[in-house]
Amino acid sequence: MKIAIPVYDEKLDIFGNTGHTPFFAIFEQKGSGMFKKIDFVELRQNPRGNVEASGGCSHKDEDMSKEEQIAHKNEHNVLGEIIHDCKIVLVKKACKNTAKVFEECGIKICKIKQDCQNAKDSLKYITF
Repeated sequence: MKIAIPVYDEKLDIFGNTGHTPFFAIFEQKGSGMFKKIDFVELRQNPRGNVEASGGCSHKDEDMSKEEQIAHKNEHNVLGEIIHDCKIVLVKKACKNTAKVFEECGIKICKIKQDCQNAKDSLKYITF
């Protein structure tokens, strides 16, 4: 099972706003119980990445027309494409469009506590 985590870079520090993360760190879990092993596999770049948006997005759907809302949601579809083979994404924050894309792709969202700083430390937040 593959797991995605939004990160800044190869240091694997967690990025706060999933939709604008520069990269997704991909981990793979093999086995279960006491035989469970989770290994780092790769970084995948997000074309929507914006380091300045770590705290959250500045746009609000209520300020957009219906057509703009649809177009904005469609911009998020690339997130599902990037981690299409993952079963879980661990996040600190995800806007409703990001969450909707993951839901449509069958990717479960698990919440990470805000004080968790590194992707490897966040793996304890995986729930089924």
